[in-house]
Amino acid sequence: MELLKDLRAMYMLVLWDLSQMKRRTVFVVMRVAWFALQVTVFGLAMNAIVRFRGVVAQGIDYYHFYLFGVYASMLFSISVSKAYDVAEEFEEGMIEYLLSLPMKRKILSLGRSIGGGLSAFLFTLPMYAVVVLLLGVYDPVAVLLSLLSALVFAVGVTGFVISVVLSLKSSDYTDIFFGVLDALIIRLSTVFYPAVVVAKIAPYYYAALVNPVSHFVDLLRTFFFFEEFKHLSVSSPYLMASYILGFAAGVSSAAIYIVEKRVEGGGWK
Repeated sequence: MELLKDLRAMYMLVLWDLSQMKRRTVFVVMRVAWFALQVTVFGLAMNAIVRFRGVVAQGIDYYHFYLFGVYASMLFSISVSKAYDVAEEFEEGMIEYLLSLPMKRKILSLGRSIGGGLSAFLFTLPMYAVVVLLLGVYDPVAVLLSLLSALVFAVGVTGFVISVVLSLKSSDYTDIFFGVLDALIIRLSTVFYPAVVVAKIAPYYYAALVNPVSHFVDLLRTFFFFEEFKHLSVSSPYLMASYILGFAAGVSSAAIYIVEKRVEGGGWK
C-alpha cells in the first residue's frame, strides 16, 4: 500500500510538470524557429565551409554531424530552462506548498526530475522528427535507442538543475549560474566539433571528455551512423551509454539527498 501511495504521488507530480508545458509555448516556438534556421541556413553553410577546408576526415558527412549537435544542444538548453521554472515556483510559494504535502521528499525529488525531463523531451520531439527527416534514415532500432537516450539524458539534466536551484535558493544566482553554465557546457563539448579535432587543444579535449553532452550527442551519432562516426566519438558506444545512465542516476541521487537533507521552507531570496 505504501508503494502504491508513493507511485500515485510521483504520478501526480509528473502530471503537474506536464500541465505546465502550456506556460512555455512561446519559449518553445521561438526555440523551434531558431532550430529550423540553424539546420537549414547555418547548417548548410557550415557543411560547405568544413568540406572546403577539409577539417573533417574524408567520407564524413559534416551535415549529419551538425544535425545531431543542434538537437542535443536544444534538448540540453530546454532541460536547463527548468531552473527558471523552479525559481519562479519558489517565488510563488509553490515549492513550499509541495514540501508541506504528506509525501516523501525523495518522491517529490524523483517526481519533479522525471516530470521535468519528460516535458523537455516532449518539447524537443518536433526537432527530433525534423532531424530524422533530414537524415533520411528510419532505422526503428536507432530511433528507439536514441529516443530512450534522450529521455534519460533530459531526466538527468533536470535532476541536476533542481538540485542546484534548491541549493542556491536565489533567483539572481540561478539566472547567472545557469546562463553561464548553458553557454559553457554546450561549447566545451563535441556538439559542433569532433573529439579528434578538439584533441589538439588539451584543456578543451579533457573538458569535452567529462562533459555529459559530449557522450549524449556522440551516442546519438553512432546509433544512426556507426561506421561513419565511431572513430570521432569521445568513447565506445557502451561506455557512452553507461556514462549517460550513471549521470542520470548520480544527479537524481544528489537531488534526493539535497531535498531530503538540506531543503527547508523559507530563505528564498
